[in-house]
Amino acid sequence: MRRTAPAVGALALAVTLGLTGCFGNPLEQLTENLVEGGVENLIEDQTGVNIDVDGGGGASLPDSWPSDVPTPDGSVLFSAGVDGNFTASFEISGPEVVDQLRGDLEDSGYALTQEADYGGLLNYLYENDTYTVTAVYIAGEGENADTLQYSIVLKEQQ
Repeated sequence: MRRTAPAVGALALAVTLGLTGCFGNPLEQLTENLVEGGVENLIEDQTGVNIDVDGGGGASLPDSWPSDVPTPDGSVLFSAGVDGNFTASFEISGPEVVDQLRGDLEDSGYALTQEADYGGLLNYLYENDTYTVTAVYIAGEGENADTLQYSIVLKEQQ
């Protein structure tokens, strides 16, 4: 049984919950308490799959990030890639970045299959023949910036 998609999903959920303020910010915890190699080794040991994690200042998308999937404008806070599946958190300037990303996805042949508006949290799910793409916008409160949690999952692994 492949555990790749659940591993990416669990990682994306943990990051999303942390960024909403429900729990401690996992990005700060990761960068303050663990080196990226340690995180990668821990996840690889638990899941048996190869993972690439990048977080903290100067984070970037994995080299294997699919170039045919539109990528939002913003600063990468955290990213991970597991066997062709990806998740990343971006600090963005506002909801207009999400609107642009949605247009880019639709222009690239992705169909919107689900959407939900929870006030300060907007969730969009897009699909094409190859990928399921999830974009979760989290409105910043107070001094917190707006963030976008973005996940790309290969359909063949779902």
